[in-house]
Amino acid sequence: MLDFRIYQDCFSTPEMRDIWSEQATISAWLDVEQALARCQADVGVISKAAASAIEAIRLDDIDHRELIAEMALVGRPIVGLVKQLRLLVGVHGGEVHFNSTTQDIMDTAMVLQIKQGLELISASCEALVRRFDELAEENTGTIMIGRTNGQHAVPMLLATKFGVWQSELSRRLEAVEQAQSRGLNVQLGGPVGDLRGYEKSRGMRVKAAMAEKFGIGIVEPHWQNARDGIADIISSLGALCASLCKIARNVNLLSSSDIAEFSEVHVAGKGASSAMHHKRNQRGSEFMEAVARLGRQRAEQVGEMTLHEHERSGGAWIGEWVVVPEVFLLTSGAVKWANLLFDNIGINTEKMAERCKIEQFA
Repeated sequence: MLDFRIYQDCFSTPEMRDIWSEQATISAWLDVEQALARCQADVGVISKAAASAIEAIRLDDIDHRELIAEMALVGRPIVGLVKQLRLLVGVHGGEVHFNSTTQDIMDTAMVLQIKQGLELISASCEALVRRFDELAEENTGTIMIGRTNGQHAVPMLLATKFGVWQSELSRRLEAVEQAQSRGLNVQLGGPVGDLRGYEKSRGMRVKAAMAEKFGIGIVEPHWQNARDGIADIISSLGALCASLCKIARNVNLLSSSDIAEFSEVHVAGKGASSAMHHKRNQRGSEFMEAVARLGRQRAEQVGEMTLHEHERSGGAWIGEWVVVPEVFLLTSGAVKWANLLFDNIGINTEKMAERCKIEQFA
């Protein structure tokens, strides 16, 4: 459904889809293989000629049909990729993917995609936080009725509501940044993660060089069966989605016919009903709530992906291939709807003032 052209812009953004597309994912695998070769050559693990030959390979040189066929046979996409790379570099084939394993490549590539995805989400959320600041400033004197337990409470400042949302999202952004500092790490270790096959300190030097090249961190001794860093990032996005879902639900309630204190700026045909032509349904808050809810629910599944057995557990790891990208796609969609909604929010200050007056005499 996330790939349906009729739906995709409702659930994600083109920019996030580009990051997690099949082409971009294969490109990330290739980037990691090439970086591995160069870093190995720089410390004398493989020849510089081999590294240059591997770096000369372009994404267009990869036969995608062969990748698909190998994946169906082997159950791991890197096996087919490495087979093609070895054929493409000829005499240097034995130096491709040297001392590495599939998970090294896929994990590091995923981290690179996560890094790009977090940059997009952070930028969009920062814009939303700024918008809440603006709305609070624009409504410093606006009074509305507060509501607790679904009932009228006492009058309050509308700016306070926007301030709470701004503060909450700022904390969610901070949590995402903290998770990022723990979860963006290079993966390099070979079959059981211990850099076996490397002489002396060369393995550590290759690992450090790759981390520096990609601008990411290092975990010692490895994290191939310790997925807490990835879980931290995905959980932080799930919490962000939970906050967005809560905010959207409140806007939707305040936009109802019975309250009508908020509204989405009307555009001809927007929110139309096929059966009731008088209706102008609030689609922005509706989609923001639905997509954020899906993002939160999807993120909760990452806990299952942490339950690795021994040094590697494919049954847990494979789930990340679906869950991680979809959480990013859905989070991008939720934040997009939030920005669209609050960039075009209508506030009925007269209705708010009228309701406060009525309540004072109740």
